[in-house]
Amino acid sequence: MKRRRSRSLVGTIEKEEIMSEERTVLARERTVLSFMQVGLASIGVGLVVINVFKESFGFMVLGGFLVLIGVVELIESLRRMLAQKNVMKRIKSREKKMGLFR
Repeated sequence: MKRRRSRSLVGTIEKEEIMSEERTVLARERTVLSFMQVGLASIGVGLVVINVFKESFGFMVLGGFLVLIGVVELIESLRRMLAQKNVMKRIKSREKKMGLFR
C-alpha cells in the first residue's frame, strides 16, 4: 500500500514539474512574440519616417536605422522562437517516455 502512494506521489511531482516547464516555455514564447511585435512596429515607423521626410537626410538615416533595428529584432526573435520550439519538443518526448497525460 505504501509503495502505491509513493509511486503516485512521484508521478504527481513529475507531472507538476513538466507542467511548470511548459508554463515557462509558453511564457518565454509570449515574450518572444512581443519582441517580434516591437520589431515589426520599428520597421513600420522607420518606413513612415523615410516616406514622410524624404527631403531630410537626417530623418532618412533615422528611418533606415529604425528599419535596421526592426529587422535585427525580428531575426533574433525567430532564432529564439525556434529554440523554444525545440525545448517544447523535448518536454513532450519526456512526457511520452513517462507515460504522463494520457
